[in-house]
Amino acid sequence: MATEIWCAIIAGIVTLITSMGTWHFSMKKDRNKQRDDLKAELLAYHEKNRAEIKDIRDNDLREIRDDLTEMGANLQQKVAVIDEQIRTLSNRVEKHNQVVERTFRLEATVADLKSDVDSYKGAWK
Repeated sequence: MATEIWCAIIAGIVTLITSMGTWHFSMKKDRNKQRDDLKAELLAYHEKNRAEIKDIRDNDLREIRDDLTEMGANLQQKVAVIDEQIRTLSNRVEKHNQVVERTFRLEATVADLKSDVDSYKGAWK
């Protein structure tokens, strides 16, 4: 009796494995067929609407080109403004440096005059 039970269990397992294998491979076949069908539909749609797709691409490319041209023009304007600001600032810095140099020269001259005045004061006493 034990042999008959083991045979039944083994037969059931073999049947289960066989059923699962059959199901797996039939599903794989169905998936491949669905994928091929969808691919064929997509290619047919693309062929049918090739001109519209090309027009959409061309329009998108035109819009991108126009946007880039506009951004380039804006960037050139900003660069021109920055260049002008740098020139103005450079001129101001140069004027400031000239004032500082004249101030140093005046301070040196005043120091010389003070030393001369101090020496004359010593001589007058």
